[in-house]
Amino acid sequence: MTFIRFFLFNLIGNVLPIITALVAVPVIAHYAGVDRLGALGVVWGLIGYFGFLDFGLSRVVTRRVAIALEQNRREQELTELRAFLWWWAVPGLIFITLLLIFSRPLFSRFFPNDWMGTELNDGWIWICLCIPITLLTNWVRGALEGAQRFARVNFMRTIFGAWNYAAPAAVVLIAPTLTAMIAVIALGRFLALIAHAWACLQVEPEILVGPTPRQLTSARLFFQEGGWMTISNLIAPLMVYSDRFVLAALVPTRAVAWYVTSQEVMLRTLMIPAALAGVLFPKFSEATSAPLAASAFKLYQRSIRLISAMMLPICTLATVLAYDALSVWLGEPFALHSHRVVEIISIGIFVASIGQLPFAWLQGLGRSSVTARIHMVELPVYAIGLYLCVKYAGIEGAAWMWTIRVSVDCLLLLIMAAQEGRRPLILIAISGATFISLAGYVTGPERDMQWRLGIAAIIGMVALLAAWFGLLNREDRNEIGRLRHAN
Repeated sequence: MTFIRFFLFNLIGNVLPIITALVAVPVIAHYAGVDRLGALGVVWGLIGYFGFLDFGLSRVVTRRVAIALEQNRREQELTELRAFLWWWAVPGLIFITLLLIFSRPLFSRFFPNDWMGTELNDGWIWICLCIPITLLTNWVRGALEGAQRFARVNFMRTIFGAWNYAAPAAVVLIAPTLTAMIAVIALGRFLALIAHAWACLQVEPEILVGPTPRQLTSARLFFQEGGWMTISNLIAPLMVYSDRFVLAALVPTRAVAWYVTSQEVMLRTLMIPAALAGVLFPKFSEATSAPLAASAFKLYQRSIRLISAMMLPICTLATVLAYDALSVWLGEPFALHSHRVVEIISIGIFVASIGQLPFAWLQGLGRSSVTARIHMVELPVYAIGLYLCVKYAGIEGAAWMWTIRVSVDCLLLLIMAAQEGRRPLILIAISGATFISLAGYVTGPERDMQWRLGIAAIIGMVALLAAWFGLLNREDRNEIGRLRHAN
């Protein structure tokens, strides 16, 4: 159960950004206004999307480093990585950055004709600078994760994840503008790159420093392996964040804030399965070796049971406490408009958490063509459905469409990941989502507080028992018990 130790370490580190977001968002709403908070949510989505938009190469780097270490080809592999980084990736990112900066007049046509459009226009250069900096950071992080340097990676993810929320909240006390908030986010991305580069120089300097022979084949090999990952990494984050852009075009900015704030906090909980998938991806990559395939598949199945057992109580409590938590956090008027979004998104978060494991499994095995084809089919259907849902049902329609999309995605990934042993995993996803959706119907602002809190306590306890005795099997519980006693 070594992977659980790594995972728990990553998990503890991801708590700080979530706590920081809970403190920072009300500060931003108070000093900068709800409208700027909504616009900032769109900027977070834009930068977040480009953070994933690395053409699948960070995953390729992680996978190749992990396999090279397993096969004792470390020096050769790191030489190829450096060659691609300095001869192809860095010049390409510089070109993309200049292209985006000089494209500002084209994009500014879509900005609102008011103070918000002016502030977005002024902050455009900072957004453009965030993109190459974030992509380079992803590259270095991928190499560190492939070398299983999880402690350092997790420490930096914690610090700079918290910065993403704390810095805008701090700057609005001095300059409550969207431009200032975007600038400090960009500063945080730059500092993150410096920190990751320094970590490499300390523990794996060959990732960045050493002979860099110019090889025309290096680019072709990377894009051949990452080609299907490129498609997935283009489409998947686009579907995660596109709801914000559609809402920004079709509903008032204040409504965007009601949606984005609720969704942003819930999306932070996806750090939990992301932490587990990050730890397991190098292990899944080793499953390409026949002697390790059986143990890796057993690890894959256990990871789904573990993550579902963790996320079921979290998503259930988010559902039943949505209205009261939002009332305390951002005020009753905000809660009245946004609590249903949390209740709906919580269902999707549970299934999306499970979906990250078969996604990592397929890409670790080099079957990224499967994930890419699934996303290619989903994209046009989701785009049409999202537009119609937002147009006729507003922010609740967007929440339902997002949840339906991630649920379909999870089921397809589970089906394609393995022929054997998939039925129990599919039942876990369906039963958990059903339980969370039913929990949302017994609470709400129409009932008095005593009822809501009493029901929340009962349902929360049922969710914990269901997670421990229903989702985990006896072997899982025994392993967790042994881990607890070992500590």
